[in-house]
Amino acid sequence: MNRVQPGDATKGAGPSRSARLIPPPASILWGVAIVITTLLVYLSRELVLLLFVSAALAYLLSPLVRTAESAAIRRELAVTGLFITLVVTLLLAAYFLVPRLRAEVSTLYRTSSSLTERLDEAIDAIQKEITTDYPAARRMFPEREARYDRLNAFIEHQTANVPNLVSHLATIVLAGVLIPFFTYFLLRDSRRIVQFLMDRLPPVHIETSVAVWCQIDQIIGRYLRGLAMDGLVIGVAAASGLWVLGVNYPLLLGAFSGLANVVPFLGPILGGGVAMLVALIQFKSLAPLGKVLVLYLGIKLLDDVVIQPMTIGHSVHLHPALLIASVIVGEHAFGLIGMIVAVPAVTVLQETTRLLLERRHHQAGLPDTHPRRGVPIQHFVC
Repeated sequence: MNRVQPGDATKGAGPSRSARLIPPPASILWGVAIVITTLLVYLSRELVLLLFVSAALAYLLSPLVRTAESAAIRRELAVTGLFITLVVTLLLAAYFLVPRLRAEVSTLYRTSSSLTERLDEAIDAIQKEITTDYPAARRMFPEREARYDRLNAFIEHQTANVPNLVSHLATIVLAGVLIPFFTYFLLRDSRRIVQFLMDRLPPVHIETSVAVWCQIDQIIGRYLRGLAMDGLVIGVAAASGLWVLGVNYPLLLGAFSGLANVVPFLGPILGGGVAMLVALIQFKSLAPLGKVLVLYLGIKLLDDVVIQPMTIGHSVHLHPALLIASVIVGEHAFGLIGMIVAVPAVTVLQETTRLLLERRHHQAGLPDTHPRRGVPIQHFVC
């Protein structure tokens, strides 16, 4: 009879070295992937910003390309013709608007050196106007010397980044060249890019990916186009109203108001505040300030009641905490441009994540805890 050695049974029944290597949970792998992706995005944030702006412009122009394709025009010809039309339109607009904008910028540059003195004089005039009618309010105003020092320090702090902005002029010009370049090829080759990605997915995920992509394309495209239309209407309304009131720099203030309107809550305050500051320096009276305030309050009311429901709708909104966080992070990463781009970027990310989770719940047979009207989960490849 063969005797069994004590270690033989242990060797035969014990797990192998490879069996002991248990892979980490999927949640840890996803967490590591998200961290690495976030780090790469932060390190290449300037390129990511250019690509995001280019993709947004491609979304804005895609309905025109689809309309041309419906008329049996090849996509390449439709995109090329669209860009030629846009270039001609921009040249015509520049022919009529650039001289006016150049005059406003030149006037603003000439008067910027005496901005502190002019603002101090305007505040003196407002203070005198108030204390004439209400003498008891005199004690509420600081001494002129202390106020002048504070104004001078505030303006120096706000204009400290102007030389830094001028030093990045080459980067701004390069962005102006690259954004149309990226937009053209994204618009022309978007279907090939999507098809390239779909061909590399496992067959079991193709139906879900195509269905979710169709919904993302519809929702995000509608949101970005509505956002652009909303900013355009607000800019035109602000510029027209300021021109009627006789406020200086109506085109610059209107363009700034339209861009700032992308940032909810803070944007209208910034646009109206800058316009009121210009009116204060120009008129040195309370009555024009009240008119500008009424103008921007009316524009804000019109935007909330009429313009936004018609352009953006009520289906895409950020939570206030997420909105504030996105604005802070965008300002820290890219400055003023980051504040403008952060809200649409986070909104796009939020809607993409929501659609992916809804589709996953649908496949797992789980009830949707946050249903959205008008955005049904498709049961077929669209």
